[in-house]
Amino acid sequence: MEMEEEGKSVKDYLQMARRRKYFIVIPMMLGFIISVLIAFILPPVYRSEAIILIEQQHIPTDVVKSTVVSFADERIQQIQQKIMTIESINKMINQFDLYPKEKNKLTARELALLFRQSAKLELISADVIEKGKKSKIILAFKLIFEHKQAALAQQVANELLTRFLVENLRSRTERAEETTLFLQLESAKLKQEIQTIENTIAEYKQKNSNSLPALLPTNVSLIDRVQVQLQQLVLQEKILNQRETSLRMQLAMSNPVAMTAQGVIPDSLPMLEAAYATLLINYSASHPDVKAIKRKIEGFHTEREIDNDAEETPEIITNPVYLQLSSEIKMVETELNNVVDLRASLSEQLKTLELNVAETHQVERGYYDLLRDLDNVKAQYSELKTKYLDAKLAQTMEEEQKAETFSVQEPARLPARPEKPNRKKLIFKGLIISIIAGLGIAYLVELMDGSIRGYEPVVQLVGEEPLVVIPYIVNDEDVARTRKNQRVFILIGVFYFVCLLTLTHVLYMPLDMLWYKVLKVAESKISQ
Repeated sequence: MEMEEEGKSVKDYLQMARRRKYFIVIPMMLGFIISVLIAFILPPVYRSEAIILIEQQHIPTDVVKSTVVSFADERIQQIQQKIMTIESINKMINQFDLYPKEKNKLTARELALLFRQSAKLELISADVIEKGKKSKIILAFKLIFEHKQAALAQQVANELLTRFLVENLRSRTERAEETTLFLQLESAKLKQEIQTIENTIAEYKQKNSNSLPALLPTNVSLIDRVQVQLQQLVLQEKILNQRETSLRMQLAMSNPVAMTAQGVIPDSLPMLEAAYATLLINYSASHPDVKAIKRKIEGFHTEREIDNDAEETPEIITNPVYLQLSSEIKMVETELNNVVDLRASLSEQLKTLELNVAETHQVERGYYDLLRDLDNVKAQYSELKTKYLDAKLAQTMEEEQKAETFSVQEPARLPARPEKPNRKKLIFKGLIISIIAGLGIAYLVELMDGSIRGYEPVVQLVGEEPLVVIPYIVNDEDVARTRKNQRVFILIGVFYFVCLLTLTHVLYMPLDMLWYKVLKVAESKISQ
């Protein structure tokens, strides 16, 4: 059999095709007819598409920055997910009465899946070079919907277009409003925090009003001044003590009255004792003045013992010098008491000032911590306030559609011809497949046939040439069968030709226009 295959020529294959012509023609005819039927039976699917252009921000970004910073493709996918939910799809299905036969058979999820298979989104991008790197930017995108009815395909595509535009505007405006509201709330929180810190600082300053860092130079200056005043008071007190001592000595040397009942001018015992006590403060007991007064006191006591039984005469102060000295002593005592009180007050004030200065460093640390916190919060508030104003401006820009927007470049149009099925392609493919199938079947039948036909196969099989070769003798019956077959093939050829003309007229071009086109081409060729 292999020798037989190797020895076959084109003539042999042609003879084989002639012998198996029915196995070639019948499958080819059936396949062609089936492909034509399929091409015309399949329902037409119309495709309507709308093109949406992504327009960049109208206002320069260095003037106003948008708060919506997501990429275009990401935002498109998000919008697609929002408008292609099961609930939204079912509303569109009910709105346009899509899939009326399938509504009773399929669930809402299955209907949504069927709708998603008919709705498509295609991105239109371009290659750009930015900062030395090649990247793609999305310029526009297509919204596509396919349906058996051209009008419904157009209506649904336009509905998808409208929903995309509305959802994009709503989502951008909503995101801008959310950003503005967030910044506003955060600004209010920081403002409240600033007020709280300011109240804390006010309470802290009130609590430590005398130990604030700003008062440190004043407190130090007051300490120096108080110390100087204390030194002056000590000196003044010393002078007053000396003056009091001197006055008391003078008072001790004088008599309050000029005469006693006995005609003498005695010294007053209390005055002598007071002068003696004053002198002992500043002088020792061996001082001459102290001894003199002591002798007078002793003499006074001696006289009192002698005249103990005598009637005492009340002492009346009549000496003006004595009165003057007594008055001056009282004035000095008063002034001395004032000096002592003032010195005590200044000493207490000095202790308070020194305590304030000592506490200043600790108060300063806490005070500056509060001021630092206040400055930080104020800086954050100022920055957040600036961002809030920018976000408010960006929100206005979004509401007035001055930011990046979707604009309709081309609305969905009524499709003039179906997108699917491609009947020309189906018929052509069916014709090719039917021809291949017919040739294949004929070849298989030939391989399965074990009969020997012709002179050469006998020689190849036996290895010797036959003695006599008797050709096939054609009789009247063979001639009649041949003529009949020829008529059948002519009819089949006419049928095929008519079908071809019909398909050409319906699918490709009307025959009159095609004939006119052929004539024009022929005339142009002849004129050349």
